[in-house]
Amino acid sequence: MEAAARIEEHHADGTTSVQVLKGAIRYKTLGQIYDLRTGSLLTLGASIKHEVEAVVESGFLLTISWPDNRELLAMPHRGYGT
Repeated sequence: MEAAARIEEHHADGTTSVQVLKGAIRYKTLGQIYDLRTGSLLTLGASIKHEVEAVVESGFLLTISWPDNRELLAMPHRGYGT
């Protein structure tokens, strides 16, 4: 991500982890702010809203562990966004 770039509030229907590979990002969720630097790893439960901002030019690895199809279809909310 370019410095100051933002990913607006959204959620994923699976458990996520974000590992910073380069730079620094600010990760906001549940009223908390996490300043993550190269090598940092953060996990977040399914369907929790969050947003991301690059403090400096940054790169990160996002991993999503999707629930099985039955669980996914049973969720009261579907898709992305707020």
